[in-house]
Amino acid sequence: MCGRYALGLTHEEILERFGFDELDERRLPVLPLPRFNVAPSQAIPVLVETDAGRELRAMRWGFKPAWMKDGGKRPPPINARSETLTERPMFRGAIARSRCLIPATGFYEWQAVVGAKAKRPWHFRLEAGGLFGFAGLHVVGPDGEETAAIITTSSNELVAEVHDRMPVILAPNAEADWLNPSETDPSAVLGLLAPYPAELMDGYPVRPLVGHDGPELIARLNSA
Repeated sequence: MCGRYALGLTHEEILERFGFDELDERRLPVLPLPRFNVAPSQAIPVLVETDAGRELRAMRWGFKPAWMKDGGKRPPPINARSETLTERPMFRGAIARSRCLIPATGFYEWQAVVGAKAKRPWHFRLEAGGLFGFAGLHVVGPDGEETAAIITTSSNELVAEVHDRMPVILAPNAEADWLNPSETDPSAVLGLLAPYPAELMDGYPVRPLVGHDGPELIARLNSA
């Protein structure tokens, strides 16, 4: 799963990377950036395509359809498995009509270490650095707030050394196809949900600073 990620750039850099002309502050209340420890249930910037063009909106991380009651036994899911999107009623409608991109600069996974009680955190990012987009789904919650989940897939060779799942990172040339609101046939976009090439990524252990937020979280452990 993907339970924490980093967004180590500013709103302006997000706008430039994803092809916006300006930031609509009415749809995106002030969200402090950069952030290096984005956690479930927090408000996050999410990119959607509408008939009027691309929008960057604030959404809650945790997919919560209008029918989901508060105070349930389980929290809203933060991830959605790519292999079962068309089978699960919770995500079936969203994969057809409510796809989105979740901007990020990296994500974290935890590795079990022989002889140690605590798992070792790893940070994964693009080999060249910079912004990318997780494939995501969004839905309006029972209180009218928009919520989102990150889609996951099987890990590539790099991430598999730490975890068997990874978030779907879309190649830049696939982003427009994924966001296209005119495409409502899931079979036309499911092929985009593949592991990102391992040779285009970098991964390394970092210090266990889960309760913190700052650039020190993504510093390589052997140089900290």
